[in-house]
Amino acid sequence: MIILQKKEQLMRKFIFLFSLLFSIAIFENAMAQPQRSGSLTAGCYEDFNRSFSSDTTPKGNDPITTPLKSFSTNPNYFTNETGRAIYLTGSHSWNTLQDWGTNNSIQPLDFNAFVELLVVHHHNFTLLWTTELPTFRGLPTTAGSPPDFSVTPFPWQRTGPGNASDGKPKFDLTKFNQDYFDRLRDRVQKLNAAGIYAGVYFFSGEWILRFRFSGDGYPFTGSDNVNGIDDGGGKGSVSMSAPNEITAIQDAYVEKVINTLNDLPNVLWIVSQEAPLESEWWNGHLIAFVRSCEAGKRLQHPIGFGWMDGDLKDSIIINSDADWIAPMSRISPTQTIGTGNPVRKVNINDSDHSYWEIWNDSPQTNRNYFWINFTQGNQTLFMDPYLLYYPRQNRNIPQSPVNGIGTMPDLRWENVRNTMGYIREYADRMNLAAMTPQGNLSSTGHVLANARPSNAELLVYASSGGLFTVDLTDIKGNFEVEWINPATGIKTVNENVSGGGVRTFTPPFSGDAVLYLRQ
Repeated sequence: MIILQKKEQLMRKFIFLFSLLFSIAIFENAMAQPQRSGSLTAGCYEDFNRSFSSDTTPKGNDPITTPLKSFSTNPNYFTNETGRAIYLTGSHSWNTLQDWGTNNSIQPLDFNAFVELLVVHHHNFTLLWTTELPTFRGLPTTAGSPPDFSVTPFPWQRTGPGNASDGKPKFDLTKFNQDYFDRLRDRVQKLNAAGIYAGVYFFSGEWILRFRFSGDGYPFTGSDNVNGIDDGGGKGSVSMSAPNEITAIQDAYVEKVINTLNDLPNVLWIVSQEAPLESEWWNGHLIAFVRSCEAGKRLQHPIGFGWMDGDLKDSIIINSDADWIAPMSRISPTQTIGTGNPVRKVNINDSDHSYWEIWNDSPQTNRNYFWINFTQGNQTLFMDPYLLYYPRQNRNIPQSPVNGIGTMPDLRWENVRNTMGYIREYADRMNLAAMTPQGNLSSTGHVLANARPSNAELLVYASSGGLFTVDLTDIKGNFEVEWINPATGIKTVNENVSGGGVRTFTPPFSGDAVLYLRQ
């Protein structure tokens, strides 16, 4: 069964990449020819989009049946009903729940196509963002004067009377927009059907900190709702130090999200990310409120907390009551212990916070981030620009962007998407629950190992390649030897080696290298 699933995954990936490359080649060829009405270019993209999209959910792993929970055997990871350590990794992008667009022109996203991208790259985790601002300004997609983006849908109905500062009807904060919650549930269910965990944001926090302006239409500003609720502008809706009329509305919304998704087993919550430092009380309140709401319900899900802007040592999230954190630290430590409950945090390093400007580094340096975190016992997420047109520093150039959103992803990020899939393959193969970071066992300094005799396993990462040593002095017996070239995913099997001493290895290829030893 595992072999058949692997063959199906490789075939789907081949079809995905072949279709993408074929369409790009035709597009570039057509662009070199005189254009005329009804040219091949538009038709090719329509054909590709039809083949890449469907009304059916892409098939990945088996559907998830029970929620994740803490894992006392190896607290670096969560576990489920299997008793195995569950390794989480994947791409996420900003507009996979709400639709975005510039020039006040919303560009709907094909969610099934996004799920397909996750499936073919062997990802099992993504985040569903929610953006607080109906229109936001300042996302640095261009070197100067970036365009404003409009966003829809929102959790509350826009009933009026009167218009908000973005020119659309004011919000009624006592009336939920059921379409928003129906969409949220549908997308989490589609992810579950593909065997993918969904990290669901309640708020972003960052949008309140960075992207507000006088025409943003923010629901909690007095001029933008019919309920007399006013945050006073700026960060007022997240910087309070005690419950007030705004937190009452926020709590009602959070409870509505929980009631919408509580019965689904693939959910992880995340309260915010890159929120202002003044929001420490607010974030703590949200974590406690979510915990309380779910306590008496059918399922309980892990609660996450992303880096708070300005907290350079991650002390606030480490000492919070969150179950998992997305820190700023580029490479998280092998254990993260704070003063909250639980004291031990699961680290899920998200390139959005911990690897800013990943796009300016080489493919090998990009891979270093993911593999080194893996050998440190951490999990990783990639802030995948996906279809967002982000030409500043050539961060992301999707095909045929219209009003800020492209039609197909930029191939430059296949290196990162593939890397996460390669790592997860090893995480699934190994007895991850028994493996711990043991960098002292290799001259590379990057080792995830189970050193118990008779069933020992070691995964060694050489970030720059070249000759290195592995200390097998305390582990007797023979080891199977497998190399993987992180740049290509190609595996090579070498002759067995014996334990009982320090062994020297030279990768059979140039560049960074992964060595897997197993008894």
